[in-house]
Amino acid sequence: MKQFTTWSPLHFLASLGAGGIVVSFFMYLLFWIPHPEQPIPVFNDWLSYMQTASLGGQGMIIIALGGILLFSWLHFHLLFLNFKQYHHFKASGGVEKITGSNAHTQLMAIPLTIAMSINVSFIIAAVFVPGLWDIIEWLFPVSMLVFVILGIWASRIYLSFFSHVLQHGNFDNTANNSLAQLLPSFAFVMIGVGLSAPAAMSHNEVVIGISYMLTIFFITGALFMGLIKLIIGFSDMFKEGASRASLPTLWVVIPILTIAGIATMRLSHGLHTLELGQGASNYVLLMIIFSLQIMFALMGWAVMKRMNYFQAVFNREENSPVTFALICPGVALVVMGHFVLNKVMVASGIISKFGIFYMGSSFLLIVLQLITAWLLLRLVSDHFAYNKQESENAPVNSVTQN
Repeated sequence: MKQFTTWSPLHFLASLGAGGIVVSFFMYLLFWIPHPEQPIPVFNDWLSYMQTASLGGQGMIIIALGGILLFSWLHFHLLFLNFKQYHHFKASGGVEKITGSNAHTQLMAIPLTIAMSINVSFIIAAVFVPGLWDIIEWLFPVSMLVFVILGIWASRIYLSFFSHVLQHGNFDNTANNSLAQLLPSFAFVMIGVGLSAPAAMSHNEVVIGISYMLTIFFITGALFMGLIKLIIGFSDMFKEGASRASLPTLWVVIPILTIAGIATMRLSHGLHTLELGQGASNYVLLMIIFSLQIMFALMGWAVMKRMNYFQAVFNREENSPVTFALICPGVALVVMGHFVLNKVMVASGIISKFGIFYMGSSFLLIVLQLITAWLLLRLVSDHFAYNKQESENAPVNSVTQN
């Protein structure tokens, strides 16, 4: 990929989106094949199921494994390409130019994407490495340490922005007419959900306890910060009108809620393992979260449709890297849809697993997943393809300010 003038840290969202689609393919294995020995399916589970499954079941596994491999490759490929661009961006003074401005929080896209990389690596290892679960208890402390280091890095980035703004008062409210400032909450909630995995899967009470505390810290901070930014963002949008370039950020609440919901479910499992009593019903929690997601989806859809944003994206008239923020809400709705379908409707006996309604709902989720994947590939092609008009040594100085 050539050096080009329109790169910004928001281009990391392309890699993030690819990682999210890896998770959406993993949902096939998580909910459609038995894995009685552990909370998630591993290599031996799908291999054993493959030998006795119907032709349709075997095809499902092949599609799931193929999707995991393809989009894992795309995730890491785009991650490395973006780090190469970030090196040029930083060397040319790009980081200094955005420090203290509204665009400073764009740097949070980097730890956000790396947190997704850890999750993708875990999925790949679980699905393709035989016997991994035999040593999983040894890996949980390592994963928590990595996420803590990542959390410290993300905190330093955000506190640098926060301190600059409060010191100089240079936050531009007139350029904050979007929900772009929720990106830090997205990053912290992603780190929190990574820290919550040991709480749900470990049998070591010390590991579970530490995981529980760290998760609550990051999730609480993310949601508290997000609530403040949500209020400020809507206040500025009511005054200035929604920023067209940042319209996709109206949906950023959707992936934040999915990740927070998964983390809360994991913490509920941890309480059960610790025999501290089960928390609030997962059914009620998931439905509240899913309802909020649908509300934000409809609000964002109405605004973007009225401003002809989708048509502009499809016609390649919108070239901002913010368009990559369209991927995460699609992925988040697919993932949460699977959880609601299986953990609410099936678990409560509302519908039967693999019945007509179940398969119809799953089909709709698959359609949304495929549309999201197609859009990601389309945007990647538009943004990362070789452009003969851009010089390899062109300066990197264009950054979206929202």
